[in-house]
Amino acid sequence: MKKLFFLLLVTYLWGDYTILDRYRMGYEYIKQMDMSLYSDTYINHLLQNKDVTFGYFDNPTNIIVCYKKDRIVDVYNLNSKLTLKHQFKNILIGKNAGDKWQEGDGKTPIGVYILKHKLNDNEIDDFYGPLAYPTNYPNLYDSYLGKSGHGIWIHGFPKSNPNRKFDTKGCIALPNNELIKFSKLINYKNAILIINTQKLPQTNKQQIGTILKELFKWRFAWKYNQLDKYLSFYDKDNFKKENRYNFDEFAKMKKRIFMAQKNKEIKFRNIKIIPYPHTQDNIFKVSFDEIFKANNYNFKGNKTLYLRLLNDKISIFLEN
Repeated sequence: MKKLFFLLLVTYLWGDYTILDRYRMGYEYIKQMDMSLYSDTYINHLLQNKDVTFGYFDNPTNIIVCYKKDRIVDVYNLNSKLTLKHQFKNILIGKNAGDKWQEGDGKTPIGVYILKHKLNDNEIDDFYGPLAYPTNYPNLYDSYLGKSGHGIWIHGFPKSNPNRKFDTKGCIALPNNELIKFSKLINYKNAILIINTQKLPQTNKQQIGTILKELFKWRFAWKYNQLDKYLSFYDKDNFKKENRYNFDEFAKMKKRIFMAQKNKEIKFRNIKIIPYPHTQDNIFKVSFDEIFKANNYNFKGNKTLYLRLLNDKISIFLEN
């Protein structure tokens, strides 16, 4: 009803019946609009005035960056413009250097994470200070690489001895007063934690634009049942679906699904494109909120892809 009202309003104000003509065309007009999503014009519109230092984010986001070598945590607000809100110095990390690979190695992981929830002081041991934020280590990519371990948090210092210096088992620890300040600067539900040894990989609008364009082409092939085109976006030799299915198993499954689901509605919201730290081969984490509707299946939730950018093409090697 709202869409129809808008079309009638435009027609009344501008006398432009082209929109109604297109609306009457229905399916074909929608298909043309889906194709326009990966046009240069629309991609440039998405990137206009966007700061892509840490990647692309549809919506305002808190970006938390931990530099392990310098023992620093930077907290940024990103709302088109990137703003450093505070730098926390002299943080504590795992006692051993390097990336985390296994349970008990005493290392802080390198990667891109979310903060799953906030634990208040009545929910945690006094050793962890006034509050804590568990991360989602190991994430999908960590598991793909064969990493193990769990319980990587951002937390405080022991309440009984807040001045004590100690090494963590892999967590990031801030002095308690600093941790409280940190908690006031972020919305943990919409925050991204990036951990690296020191310098982060830099990206640019050309790379982000290419990924966005490829992402919408992938969506188009998915929506309109172009199986071969859809599968061409995947790394056939290294692909895993949820770290369980290889490419051949995935392709057979998708063939059955495409045959059964002739008409689909697929929407992406809250797109995030983040260059992955500590990698040399242009790996990006891409996530978005997906709304999927078909005749026999509906889904609403988060979708995550890990991909390589190779010669202006994406190659998806991991998907949840």
